[in-house]
Amino acid sequence: MIKAHIINLCSAKERKKLMSEQISTIWDWDRLTKLYRGKSLTSGEKACFASHYVLWEQCVQSQKSMIVLEDDVIFLNSFEEKIQILLSNPQWEFVRFMAYFQKPNIRVGDGVFRVLEGICGTQGYFLTPRVASLLLKKAKIWFCPVDNYIDKEYLHGVKTLFLNPAIIDENRVLQSCIDNAEKNVGGGGGRG
Repeated sequence: MIKAHIINLCSAKERKKLMSEQISTIWDWDRLTKLYRGKSLTSGEKACFASHYVLWEQCVQSQKSMIVLEDDVIFLNSFEEKIQILLSNPQWEFVRFMAYFQKPNIRVGDGVFRVLEGICGTQGYFLTPRVASLLLKKAKIWFCPVDNYIDKEYLHGVKTLFLNPAIIDENRVLQSCIDNAEKNVGGGGGRG
């Protein structure tokens, strides 16, 4: 993303305001989102993306692998065992702990599968600093929900891998805060 700088005298506030308005119409990321998906990202979708984005930044800064879990999941029987396998195998740099949608897939390891289509969901995943860096590089413009962004291997180069059987599930008793917040203001919700 290119940054625009305005040369402006401090006293010429009206000129700066006019230039800023003109620039914002040229670089209107929301307009790109509307073209891509037919509507803007909801406030909840933006907040969810921001939360994951900040964690990716922390992963890169710390140079330590990370597990990301949303607050509406429950652990299944093999959670701890599968996490240890992921941590001990350097070939697994990004693995989702469940697939939100079932799509055709191929087995690439013991319980690890790859899909070429989107499976959605950011309920839980493991990632390394290298993968976090790749995700950050192409996430300067948020034109879709974060789970859809992660699915776009062609954009950032991160393979869509997931565990099967899953080691987490959504806690169906808890409804998504994103869904509920948007319903209260008249919008739709996301998967989180």
